[in-house]
Amino acid sequence: MCIVTPRVSLQYTGLAMFKPIFERMEGKFIPSGSASAFTGVCTGIMQAITLVTPLELIKIRQQTDINRFKYHGMFSTIALIVKEEGITALYKGLVPTIFRQSWGLAVKFTGFALFLDLFRMQSNDNLKPHHFVASGFLSNVLVGILNSPPDVVKTRMQDQSASYKSSWDCVKIMMKYEGPLSLFKGSLLRIIRIAPGGGIQFATFEYLYRLLENKV
Repeated sequence: MCIVTPRVSLQYTGLAMFKPIFERMEGKFIPSGSASAFTGVCTGIMQAITLVTPLELIKIRQQTDINRFKYHGMFSTIALIVKEEGITALYKGLVPTIFRQSWGLAVKFTGFALFLDLFRMQSNDNLKPHHFVASGFLSNVLVGILNSPPDVVKTRMQDQSASYKSSWDCVKIMMKYEGPLSLFKGSLLRIIRIAPGGGIQFATFEYLYRLLENKV
């Protein structure tokens, strides 16, 4: 809950804030149709640096604390990590987290825009709530597949038992000993987890955005 709420808030803040800027730049400074991708990249960087990296680290430490019972709550986990490893340990895996968030949101925002355009053409520009749900769902299916490698690397890097020197070292070792498909471990479970969320998030965002826009 502590991860998802601020992360999603930042995600749609970035969408509302960056997309109009990049839309004005299309055809002049960036290729036409690329505003969604650039919006995703900027939003992902903002998310990773401000909140996602430390919160994901805490979550992963608690989830991988098997039979040790070392971490007992969010604040005690933070205190223990800082005490044993220093405050910079909260930003372990920052580079793969930035890549995961940026690439993932670029895919997500671009996919959503493309799927919504398809539904717009089919419905003669008469979009219904289920069109937003379906577009969000399908865009997150793409994210679950295409964004799996940086997510796996990020998780490996943030595990306390990890002995990788860097993100690239992690990739090389995985490729050497586990094969390329190891970078896609858990993809199906990620799709099952995030696809429904994408449908709910985009539909809710569009509804509330239009509601508030009409009241201002």
